[in-house]
Amino acid sequence: MVEATKDRILMACNSLLREMPFERVTVSLIIKRSGVSKSTFYRYFLDKYDVLNYNYKRNLDRWIVSRKCKNWRELYYCIFSSSIKDKRREKNAYAVGGTNSYSQFLHDYSYQTIENMTVSCRGIPLTREEKLNLSLFCYGGIAVNEDWLKGELNYTVDEMTDLIFMAMPESMRYLWKQPR
Repeated sequence: MVEATKDRILMACNSLLREMPFERVTVSLIIKRSGVSKSTFYRYFLDKYDVLNYNYKRNLDRWIVSRKCKNWRELYYCIFSSSIKDKRREKNAYAVGGTNSYSQFLHDYSYQTIENMTVSCRGIPLTREEKLNLSLFCYGGIAVNEDWLKGELNYTVDEMTDLIFMAMPESMRYLWKQPR
């Protein structure tokens, strides 16, 4: 029931993002579109930014846990395929700037996911240099995805996947451990 309600709210937000820029999307519009009450909305989400970010978190976690992806390359393929399939929503999400920017959330969640997976595989924390390289990789990958969605980069999904995979810090590139 909880997941179904959260998904209804998320789908309503995504639907609105396909129609208008994020700054015009309000919690009231999300509530109206999803058919949930205000208290139900706030039971699951802090605000509209939380709903926006939940979309990426939910997808990334599902791709990893479901075993759909067996390595980083397959995960990047899922990310790029999903981005291009829902290009309008993604472009509107990327337009969110400032403190609650979508790009910053993508960086933070992607960084944490890769760091956790690496530490889980190796049993030791990232070095200072690896932390810097991972942060650069995450910021760069996110910026490249945004430019690609804007049409500034002319690559196929497979080409983007391969380029991002090869840009991943080498010490982490082949470390993958399915969560139990």
